Amino acid sequence: MFKIGKRNFITFIKRIFQIENYFAISKFFNIHKKPFNAIFSEIFSSGRYPRLLHFNSPTGTAKVNLYSANDFSTFNLIFCREDYFYSQKYKIVLDIGSNIGLSAVYWLTRNDKTIVYCYEPSSKNFTKLKENLKEFKDRFFIYKNAVSSKNFSSYLNLEESGVYNSLNNEKGLNFYEKEKCDVLSINSCIDKIIKKHGKIHIIKIDNEGEEVKTVASIDKKFWNFIDCLNVDGESVQEFVPSIFSYSKVGSAQRFYRNE
Repeated sequence: MFKIGKRNFITFIKRIFQIENYFAISKFFNIHKKPFNAIFSEIFSSGRYPRLLHFNSPTGTAKVNLYSANDFSTFNLIFCREDYFYSQKYKIVLDIGSNIGLSAVYWLTRNDKTIVYCYEPSSKNFTKLKENLKEFKDRFFIYKNAVSSKNFSSYLNLEESGVYNSLNNEKGLNFYEKEKCDVLSINSCIDKIIKKHGKIHIIKIDNEGEEVKTVASIDKKFWNFIDCLNVDGESVQEFVPSIFSYSKVGSAQRFYRNE
């Protein structure tokens, strides 16, 4: 099928009619140093990789390493389309499926008080994650684990860009290799943070096919300590308490406690 950049023609046409993408384009002029070049690169998946991207943030000029056109698109979804719900009062973040650290860098550049706990099982992504977060010094903790509904050992299926690595192959992707990994239960991750901070302001879950079972397994007692849940993938709304407000941007489901 004919493609425009990395997207097939049908997907490209659908994106044209999504209002949130026009909001994202307007944000390019606030975020990117060269917004017109960035828009062109996003549409046509152009540019040389790896590369260091300098961008504007609430804490000043920041930078992040990108390794593919997929990484650049992910950056724009997070920073420009603002897929993940955020409030200035949020400071403690649990980031499940951190990949190379784009979402973590987003949280860390909102203010200079945020602390992020990152979980990423891929060895290659973990190295890139560590590199992207190094300038934030004592404000992040990274763990080389996958996270799901329970503790177990498994194999991570790896694909070329590293964006869609998964414990399962429900999407029928072409994986080139497997990597052994330890999987932790979501409740063990939540419990550790609550014991230290008494609160989790944001939980972000993007663990490629494990989202539903992960959210469904969250112990009911923990919901009183959670302010916001951002989840990519299939609907998890039935497993989130009704006291949380709900919105959706792209594939990101956003649940947040009312002010």
